[in-house]
Amino acid sequence: MPPTSAALAAGGLPPVLEDTLGRDRSFVELARLAVAGDDTAARAAQERLRAAGPEGLRAFERAHGPALDAAREAITTAADAPLDQRDPAGLGEPARARLLAALDAVCAQRDCVLSRLYWHTDLDEAVRTARLEGKPIVSLRLLGDLREELSCANSRFFRAILYPDPAVHALLRERFVLHWSSERPAPKITVDLGDGKTITTTITGNSAHFILDSQGRPVDVVPGLLAPAEFAAVLARAGIVAQQTAALTGAAHRDALSAHHTASVRALDETWTRLTAAAGQRVRPWPRARRSDAPTPRAGEAAPLAIGKMAAEAPLLGATGEPVDPVATRLERIADLTAPAIVFSRASLGLVRTQQWRSGDAARDAVAMTTAIDSLRRTLALDTLANEQEIHREIHGWWTGGSTAPRDLQSLVRRVYDELFLTPARDPWLGLADPATYGGLVGGGRRTLAHL
Repeated sequence: MPPTSAALAAGGLPPVLEDTLGRDRSFVELARLAVAGDDTAARAAQERLRAAGPEGLRAFERAHGPALDAAREAITTAADAPLDQRDPAGLGEPARARLLAALDAVCAQRDCVLSRLYWHTDLDEAVRTARLEGKPIVSLRLLGDLREELSCANSRFFRAILYPDPAVHALLRERFVLHWSSERPAPKITVDLGDGKTITTTITGNSAHFILDSQGRPVDVVPGLLAPAEFAAVLARAGIVAQQTAALTGAAHRDALSAHHTASVRALDETWTRLTAAAGQRVRPWPRARRSDAPTPRAGEAAPLAIGKMAAEAPLLGATGEPVDPVATRLERIADLTAPAIVFSRASLGLVRTQQWRSGDAARDAVAMTTAIDSLRRTLALDTLANEQEIHREIHGWWTGGSTAPRDLQSLVRRVYDELFLTPARDPWLGLADPATYGGLVGGGRRTLAHL
């Protein structure tokens, strides 16, 4: 069971929190203080609620339910707001901004108002909770910090497109214990236009959801970004397997996981046959996931492995002098067939609308928004195809290969990033430092700075 407010008040917090809040605060008081104008008291209350786990989040929701519902509804209805409104959801209003920042701190996720998900950041704690509740674990591995705007692009898409989806957030909240950790900092690039204008974004990298049983043993991986319905379906199947195999050990455990992954490969084959036939293409077996012969793969080789992310980052990636490999052409016609079926929740559309840059010309921006959503839908269709048919297919093969079956989370993470995402931990430059490319800059413009 999660600790009670009395237990939390009894200790286990840094002295500064005890000095700020004392030792007898109830959840109701903590939830009220979490949005206070006194930043020190607010942060301490948020930390105390977070230490209570999902019960602390539920206490915050009970205390601020109407305001949180109003904020979520404001974002959702922003999907229909005129584009000349810069803040249609009122997110910049001070009281609402404090409320949402406090919620994000308790959840450990930016834009948490649309999903209300509690994320553990300590894996051992997540496993303890999973054992107590008899639930499997979704462990997200990303570049950067899920609480920050500039986490990796795929994690931003997760927050905007996946987690707000009603089916996805219900599944995550009710049937899993959630955990995230950072693979490494998210690489960022800033373009200074020299007149006070800058463009800052992340560049390269990938992320994945690792599904673990309640003992913390890996069961499956959902690589990269999928359409919401596909993500929910894949996650639900893996969750069932995780629960069914949690009590198994040895050969029985290996055989059960092998059977699941063998069936998953057959399902992918059937889907691929159906889609290629519908697209008028000759049905051919899907090739193995792409590999790199280089000691450290180029960022441009890794980019097509996350197609939606690549659409946002490729222009600036190319500006660094890094050539970006093309997307497999055989996917293009199939994506034309599958894209129209992808449905975005109104909450997602509202959030996209509040975040999208606008030129100031309302007519032009209205057309641009429609184009952006259509493009997002198509790149999401491409991402779903490539991630499932290429990368996930390879992962399934690891479990059906006997001795190649993943034995622990850390070794599985390393295989995914080293072999499939082409961003091995041994390369500190993430494929962005190619000694075979000359740019007229000392050291190719690369510097190493100490971060204290």
